[in-house]
Amino acid sequence: MADQATYWRNLKQQAVAGNFRMEEGLGESLRAACEQYMTELKDLQRDTKKLEHLSGWGGLDTAVLLKQKFEAKAVAGSADDPNDSADKRLASHIEIAQLMRDTFAAAIGKFQTVDQQNAAGIAGAEGGI
Repeated sequence: MADQATYWRNLKQQAVAGNFRMEEGLGESLRAACEQYMTELKDLQRDTKKLEHLSGWGGLDTAVLLKQKFEAKAVAGSADDPNDSADKRLASHIEIAQLMRDTFAAAIGKFQTVDQQNAAGIAGAEGGI
């Protein structure tokens, strides 16, 4: 995933610099598809939180171990790799989708607008905390 993130960061920089451009209709369609994809990924990520505490596995030692493994795989990761969870994997996909969205917005010259919308959304979210 790091390679994908690096690729999209570089492409975004090219778009901001004006070296990567595309037709507005195409760029807007791609940007909108990224928004939809991000929404779906965020929904899946929210669903992983429901898997943090499983029930119905019984009391056998092996059942308890399996339950703990599945709970960790959903949210916490393993002792060897704390990033090896569905939650963390989805977060990295969301980051890449955001980079893609911003790249397409910059490529059609609307990066400033998207950046302002993001800032307003963050400010609004902070007000609700």
